[in-house]
Amino acid sequence: MTDDSATSAWIHALDILERDLAETNALLDAAPDNEIAELALRRASQWRVPHGIGPLPRTLAGRATAVLEAQKATASRLARAMAATRRQVEVIDASDPLERERPVYLDTEG
Repeated sequence: MTDDSATSAWIHALDILERDLAETNALLDAAPDNEIAELALRRASQWRVPHGIGPLPRTLAGRATAVLEAQKATASRLARAMAATRRQVEVIDASDPLERERPVYLDTEG
């Protein structure tokens, strides 16, 4: 693979990662925590490392580092969303089964 084609392949791979991050963060911004965490994790697990593109070109190191930092920030958001979902499930599981037959609204924020 030539240097130009390797750089193009890495640019494409970073474009995909940035697009996935933007979409995941948009979902986190728009949807309640309990609806997004599982979907975002499923999307993240579908990504595969591209094969045959060689080592990261030095010229793209800054961009790759920025993508990594953004991934870490998004992973933290997902962890908080999953924790909120677990708390909601625990509250629902702890409620009286007879009470579950009627609608209940829980304040998990306050």
